[in-house]
Amino acid sequence: MMAKALQHYGGKIVTIEMGPEVAGQAVNNFEREGVKEQIEVRIGEARTVISGMNEKFDLIFQDVGDKKLYYEMLEDYSRLLKPGGLLLAEDTLFPVMDFGSEFSDLTQMGKSLDTFNKSIAGCPQFESTLLPIGDGLTVAVKRTS
Repeated sequence: MMAKALQHYGGKIVTIEMGPEVAGQAVNNFEREGVKEQIEVRIGEARTVISGMNEKFDLIFQDVGDKKLYYEMLEDYSRLLKPGGLLLAEDTLFPVMDFGSEFSDLTQMGKSLDTFNKSIAGCPQFESTLLPIGDGLTVAVKRTS
């Protein structure tokens, strides 16, 4: 939907895909929908790719599979967003509970998201809210001053 709008208004979408196979599937989808020219696909681990980026963005949609990275990448999001830019982070109400030793990765993921939520709520660079939609959606606007 956004890519279709960009055909009329201009701009581009940058997506980061973990590997060549997933990136290839994404490109096939973009071609099928006629929006390939509006989308740039970058391949690699999100934290590594983002740390090397210097463009400024109006919108960042965060949906990294490893939710433990949300907090670690917050500084980069702030650096890359234009003033007034929007950060959308998905699944930020992932259960913050102790799942037991068998699921220690899930417990750590929940705790990391809790840290992200508290950090962005208190971050002077952002005005944010957390919406209880699905597994949670954080909506944050980068302050202009």
